[in-house]
Amino acid sequence: MTSQAVPLGRSRALPQIALQALCVLGLLLFDLGALGIALLGAVGVRNAVLPALFPAFFRPPYPLSHYLHLWWLPVPFLGAFAYAGLYTRRVPRWEEIRRSVGAATAGAVLAFALVSVGKLQEEISRPVLVFTWAGLLLTLPVARGVAKRVLFTLGPWRRRAVVVGEATAALALARALNRDPSLGYEVVGVLSDWQKAAEAARSHGARDVVVLARGLETSGTLRLVEALRPVAENVLLVPDVAEVPVFTLEVVGLFEDRLVLLRVPNNLLKPWNVLVKRTLDLGLGGVLALFALPVVAIAALAVKLDSPGPAFHTEPRVGRGGRKFPCFKLRTMYLDASERLAAHLVADPQAREEWERYRKLRRYDPRVTRVGRFLRRWSLDELPQLWNVLRGEMSLVGPRPYLPEETELLSGDGMLDVPPGLTGLWQVSGRNALDFQTRQLLDRWYVSNWTPWLDLFILLRTPPAILRGETGP
Repeated sequence: MTSQAVPLGRSRALPQIALQALCVLGLLLFDLGALGIALLGAVGVRNAVLPALFPAFFRPPYPLSHYLHLWWLPVPFLGAFAYAGLYTRRVPRWEEIRRSVGAATAGAVLAFALVSVGKLQEEISRPVLVFTWAGLLLTLPVARGVAKRVLFTLGPWRRRAVVVGEATAALALARALNRDPSLGYEVVGVLSDWQKAAEAARSHGARDVVVLARGLETSGTLRLVEALRPVAENVLLVPDVAEVPVFTLEVVGLFEDRLVLLRVPNNLLKPWNVLVKRTLDLGLGGVLALFALPVVAIAALAVKLDSPGPAFHTEPRVGRGGRKFPCFKLRTMYLDASERLAAHLVADPQAREEWERYRKLRRYDPRVTRVGRFLRRWSLDELPQLWNVLRGEMSLVGPRPYLPEETELLSGDGMLDVPPGLTGLWQVSGRNALDFQTRQLLDRWYVSNWTPWLDLFILLRTPPAILRGETGP
């Protein structure tokens, strides 16, 4: 495939160092804005809310203008942001959120240390520092997301890139790079002939070249990197290692022996991580269960009024270690669901093909009641599984709770090493369009790449997926 040119933006008339300076300045201004908003909220809480709740806080507080004159206050935060690489590294959006939260926390710790060492307790309220940190956890990721989009649109954050590799994979990678403004890449050329990579980068003014190493031997990859050295500021190599974890992968370099080791930790088998995940399940799961109780009660009444049978349905599912457990759901099917399914599959060959591919019926399912269709549409039938979460049989996030007869299809790939989840990666990744094999791949990817941030990412994406109708049984 030959490369395709894209018109140059006006920002490219500026020297590269000027563009980088504009990026740093723009990000710095947005960071200061995020810090200012967090500080404004913190002072408001300290001066208006805390005195109303706790008499001990009736001591006359400092106004906002006092804190705005503390020139040193932003220094520990901006220093922590810089140390975390927030002004120099191009990372995906969710990785930047992780770095932003960590940097905000480090900045707050540094600020507390500065107040303690410098004996500045009379200049700043410690509750204000705490609330500023809490506010910054929200305002900083939002501000940086807006900043990257603005700088990308205007040009300074935009970096031209050429993708080299097998046609289909290269186009997919180009789309992935163009999708995330946080990375700042504008793919201006996609080609399959790696010998033309240097020429394409030079003609398009691309300072970054992304190389899919699939099909290239080590010697060929090294020759390509050398050929790109005069024209490319960065060469990004995509190794030919399918399904290798990306969130937890660690690169270990042995300098003296010129070797690179890839460490792939199994995070979900580490006792500390298991404890963290269980604590989140109990804490957040307990809160969600309290809010879900009235919803479940109303839905159970509707199920009883709609069709004969119990309000709840319990069926065996396979949990951690292959142990079976009773999975609780609101009943969404008629009592003779099996007979209805068998008759429908015999009468409709297209439905039978759909069932064999997806292990469910996507167009029309004669087993589902009227209320059941509503409950499934909004995933309300799965709310009773919060009880499974509190009992430790499930987790808020995890692989799908598979049926006993489906475990033979899992190929012993580690998905039974962790508890199944109320929601999961495949539920928020176009669930209704995924076949059974793709759902397995996403579950396996989740298990291999687990971090607390991945759970947070999935939890935040679950409500939008429900509203789009992408979740369900």
